[in-house]
Amino acid sequence: MADDARRLADDIDHDPRAVAELDARLGVIHGLLRRYGDDEMAVIEHGERAAAEVERLRGLDEERTRRQREDARLLGDVATAAEALSTARREAAGTLTMIVAEVLEELGFPAGVFDVAVGQRVAGAGEAAIEIDGDALAFDASGVDEVVYRLAPNPGEPARSLAKIASGGELSRVALAIKRVLAEADSTPTLVFDEVDTGIGGRSADPVGRSLWGLARRHQVLCVTHLPQIAAHADAHYRIVKRERDGRTVTEVERLDREGRIVELAAMLGGGPGDAAALASARELLDRAESWRAGPVAAGGDRSA
Repeated sequence: MADDARRLADDIDHDPRAVAELDARLGVIHGLLRRYGDDEMAVIEHGERAAAEVERLRGLDEERTRRQREDARLLGDVATAAEALSTARREAAGTLTMIVAEVLEELGFPAGVFDVAVGQRVAGAGEAAIEIDGDALAFDASGVDEVVYRLAPNPGEPARSLAKIASGGELSRVALAIKRVLAEADSTPTLVFDEVDTGIGGRSADPVGRSLWGLARRHQVLCVTHLPQIAAHADAHYRIVKRERDGRTVTEVERLDREGRIVELAAMLGGGPGDAAALASARELLDRAESWRAGPVAAGGDRSA
């Protein structure tokens, strides 16, 4: 064996190329040791980890491709569901437009004043989108539609967004009409209208009172109002007043009997204590409301009740 070693050493000594290759290999080994570990096993373990990472990175391309296919499939499902939802919304919008318009006529609006518009928004650059009928549309959890309630209270003028065109009184009556229609389709037990009479004049108040009374046939309706024409249609009338007691402000709620209602309605009409004319007007107002409620239109369950 010693002879073989000597011969190998002699061969290396006489082969400069082999010596250079060995030196280069030793340089690589020492470099790996300096960079990746103190011994051969540490270098080998690092190499195995590096090989596993390379394999993982190669798999990322496949994973990316798989996820892109999955994204495309999910977007297709979203588009199918959104298109079906849009179709159903447009049909419902037509029905809602017709029914709310009828109620608004009862509340003093001209025919055809109300409209429910269903539109869609084109997706912006870089925004997630689905394709429907060749258009790239923006979407969210509610679909691709933008629903706008529109009003055309003035003849000859186009319908515009309710939020932009309606006055306070118009907005109150439209809100009541929409709620009255939608309340027939839900099971909300109690509806609260806080000063639904905002911006409403005396001419419009009586139809609003009738509408609230009709809504109360299917729900409990609580209404805060300052208009006697609306208060006269209530099944129960409560007077709410604030008083100071022992240095503190307290609120008192009192249910009124019929005579108490007449006195309160007279005060709401602007009459002072004992004002005979205001009391007579209040009595007439309450009699008229009670007569209407007992009449055939209200008893028949018509929507104007």
